[in-house]
Amino acid sequence: MTHRPASAIVLSPLAPGVHVRVEASPVYDFLAALLAVHRHGRGLQFDCPDSWVRSARRALGAASLRDLAAFAGGRALFVSLVALLERQAPDAGVAGFLGQLETVAPDELLLVLLTSSRAARPAREHLRAALASRGAAREQALRRFAEAFPEELGRPQALRLARADPETTRDRLVRLLRRFYEAVYAQEEARVCEYVRRDAEAKRRRLRELPAEAFVEEATGGMVPDPSVVAEAVVAPSWHVRPYTLVADHVGSRTYVVPVGGGPGEESPEEHVVRVARALADPSRLRILRLLAQRELYAQQVAEALGTSHVTALHHLATLRAARLVRVVERRNVRYYQLRPQALEEAARALVQLGGRGGTESGGR
Repeated sequence: MTHRPASAIVLSPLAPGVHVRVEASPVYDFLAALLAVHRHGRGLQFDCPDSWVRSARRALGAASLRDLAAFAGGRALFVSLVALLERQAPDAGVAGFLGQLETVAPDELLLVLLTSSRAARPAREHLRAALASRGAAREQALRRFAEAFPEELGRPQALRLARADPETTRDRLVRLLRRFYEAVYAQEEARVCEYVRRDAEAKRRRLRELPAEAFVEEATGGMVPDPSVVAEAVVAPSWHVRPYTLVADHVGSRTYVVPVGGGPGEESPEEHVVRVARALADPSRLRILRLLAQRELYAQQVAEALGTSHVTALHHLATLRAARLVRVVERRNVRYYQLRPQALEEAARALVQLGGRGGTESGGR
């Protein structure tokens, strides 16, 4: 059964010609759930239970897990599928989205998969040339594609996909997504649809109360957009993305897949303390907080200060932002991370609340 969530509604402008749109499609959650299955326990800790992840991996089977690793080894898969979703009909439900995916021409799908993100757009014409060429000309175009493709999006994986037969790639991707939907996600779609629908309605009400940029910062847990960078911002609630916000940047638009109930004060004191404690329970993340206490930094500066990779630094920063310990302020095409000094005070108040609650319970026995 295909569930049809409410259509998207265009709400407040960030600036003239720039709008925020709240989407209530479960397809965003479907894609986030697939990412969680791939990445949970491998640098990222989603809120979904470990038992659910293990069950989903068993249901997918070895062949589908290999395909998932091939497609999702870098960061480009999620971004590209979001781009494809927004070019199609996001209100068609997951089954409808998969049906639409099967109709995309193989070459066009490969272009979307690998070059739909803003960062990868310089590689687009080289990939198009490789698809239209053979022999030495194709190899030369592929080399140029690899040089232009961003390393942080998974250059080796992208090059392997670019070398593969486009029709075979499309068939593998459709088979993987259908397998995940039928074996794992379909049984949860009705429940998730209701969560997403309710949260989208709440977020639309909240957007009417706040300036658009403040709304985006609240919904994403600390991302402050630069209105000069994008023409449209899409906020899409998701159950399985918790506690992270996934960002898909395209030319002229950006999609934030955000946790349902992502506003401040919507976690219990226990949940808030646990999330902050997990974020602080790592020497590298503590060092990042010390660095940010001195000045704002962008991700590559954090990586260099830690002596680690850009991807590892992003993982640490995502954990800190999920705990609302840092915020991200965008200026043009650079995202600067800033310490939220009030965050530790909020965690301390939550601890006090827990202590007061414990004292009350003890006194009553």
